[in-house]
Amino acid sequence: MHPLSPDELNPIFTLPEISTLSQLPPIAFSALQDRADSAFATLSALKAVNPILLLNGFAGVDYEELVHDLVAKHSDHANLFDLCYAENLTHPQKPIWLRLKAGSGLVFCELVGQLLELSSRHLDAEHIVERILKKQDNDPKVANYLSLLAQHVAAGEGFSHPVLINLMVHRHDDSMPIVHARQFTPEQLFGAVHFQTEQGSIFSHHHLLEPGLIHQANGGYLIVPIEELLEQPNLWFRLKNALVSRQIEWSRPAEMAAFYFQPEAPPLDFHLILVGDRSAVAELYLMDRDLDTLAFLRADILPEWDAREDLPTYLGYLAHLRQKYQLLDLDASAVLRLCRYSSRLTDHQHKVSLVEAQLVAMMQLADVIARREQSDIISATHLILAQQEQDHRLSFLVEQSDIGVRDGQYLMQTQGKAVGQINGLSVIQIIGHPYDFGEPVRLTATVHLGDGDVADIERKAELAGHIHAKAMMIIHGYLSNLFGAEHPSPLSANLVFEQSYHEIDGDSASLTGLCALLSAMAKEPIYQHFAVTGALDQFGNVQPVGGVNEKIEGFYRLCKIQGLTGQQGIILPASNRLQLNLSDEVTAAVSAGQFHIFPVARVEQAIELLTGSVAGDVEQPDTLFGRIRDRLDELNGHTLERGFLRRLFRI
Repeated sequence: MHPLSPDELNPIFTLPEISTLSQLPPIAFSALQDRADSAFATLSALKAVNPILLLNGFAGVDYEELVHDLVAKHSDHANLFDLCYAENLTHPQKPIWLRLKAGSGLVFCELVGQLLELSSRHLDAEHIVERILKKQDNDPKVANYLSLLAQHVAAGEGFSHPVLINLMVHRHDDSMPIVHARQFTPEQLFGAVHFQTEQGSIFSHHHLLEPGLIHQANGGYLIVPIEELLEQPNLWFRLKNALVSRQIEWSRPAEMAAFYFQPEAPPLDFHLILVGDRSAVAELYLMDRDLDTLAFLRADILPEWDAREDLPTYLGYLAHLRQKYQLLDLDASAVLRLCRYSSRLTDHQHKVSLVEAQLVAMMQLADVIARREQSDIISATHLILAQQEQDHRLSFLVEQSDIGVRDGQYLMQTQGKAVGQINGLSVIQIIGHPYDFGEPVRLTATVHLGDGDVADIERKAELAGHIHAKAMMIIHGYLSNLFGAEHPSPLSANLVFEQSYHEIDGDSASLTGLCALLSAMAKEPIYQHFAVTGALDQFGNVQPVGGVNEKIEGFYRLCKIQGLTGQQGIILPASNRLQLNLSDEVTAAVSAGQFHIFPVARVEQAIELLTGSVAGDVEQPDTLFGRIRDRLDELNGHTLERGFLRRLFRI
């Protein structure tokens, strides 16, 4: 088996001929989201009323910018209107809405004021009415209101408020309203009916109506995070009812429960954009099974980009982020370094991240360092320093783990040989702490006479999850298939993660555990300068695992503490090659021959590296598998029978 070369440990990017990032034209996030682009093209052509578009996204997406860009691209018209409330001249406790032509609200209020003044002085106001109706295209509801107003004044009736019109929504231009609802209350979303008290009496009027986000978005788009609806489930059902009924019911405070005041529900005509990750969408669906039929138009927001197919477009996106946040320019070395950082975020050498929040965070940290050093451009050195400083700020737990190794409290070996003992690899993830790190763990296996069962001590101690339990069952299936197909195994085994006091889960230690068991069954020692990770199937094929970079760096850190010998290294699944994106220090150690990374596709390859013995076949007595079969047959009393058969077939 040959270890990976240094060139295989990190992604390789070929930049266009640029000296700085600003030489590339900025490309917005929306240009890299063809699925969302298709959804908005369809949404703008739908003939449905109050349609819903559901965007499956992720944390860190600037949804407002995305929607603005795609609406500007696909929506060439808007059903905009101004909305005002006026006193109901026949039922004062039921204010009415008037829908006005977009941008005409201020003039309408002014003309109604002139109409009221002329009418109160018994002067001819017909020309004012005609002017108003002309500006409102002879809207019948406006015409009816003006007629009632004239009769009301002529009869000498009074008003509940001296100003007749409450202009709630006024469109100053023809731009499409796009409203992003964030951390809203019911009143902020649906509008509020305020009230006043006077001498113990409660009263309200049309000027105490406050518009909500839904009123501001009327005629345009409303972006609603699904997480907000999950925290306030009643709001989703109320919003759903508004979409179906095409009108917006007002929120009434509890204090007005005994007071009758019911403004007319205004019309609703807009596009609802629901945004959230898949888990949030799933929760909303469990809350309301009608979601599939209501939100039949959906699109995925992609968190990554294929750098092999189109790197220049991605670089344009980086240029857009730099311009958007007004950061210093990046030279070519910094662009390469940022692409490498971005690729690590995706855990794939051919992919780069589109998660704005993470990319901008690193660019801003490098910008701070560059300005601190009075540089007018960001270089790779600034990005490296930014990453190092960030690692230092977040690595207290890593240092505590290292202290345990130095003090001899955490028993790990990176030299020598031992039977039934092997170094495994784990990744520590702490909720609320944005810094995952690798931590080696020692696995030990012992065997004894029994019924062939593999006892997983972690599971019995209730320190392991279901996936880990499944992995242990796969190990048992592999051993049974290989050694117990004809006769039951007389050996049982115990497998344990030493010095592990927290719950573990996952199947990435199944190759490690199996190799420890094979070592114990064959009484063949394992080289302790190796650490192993990998999942298994029942036929001995090694399958990929997650967190390989953190795992490798964690074991390298341990070897560095105990002293690099030039023999130490990692055994990992061959199918994980494209996930490699290692630190400069580990890459340099590999280049210098101080550390090695071996890819394996089969159990046999792993055990041969670990023991230096040929795995062979169960029918070959001079191989590791053959010695295990001989030991099992001896314990089962089948040694004479097997010896006879071997002599027979040699003849």
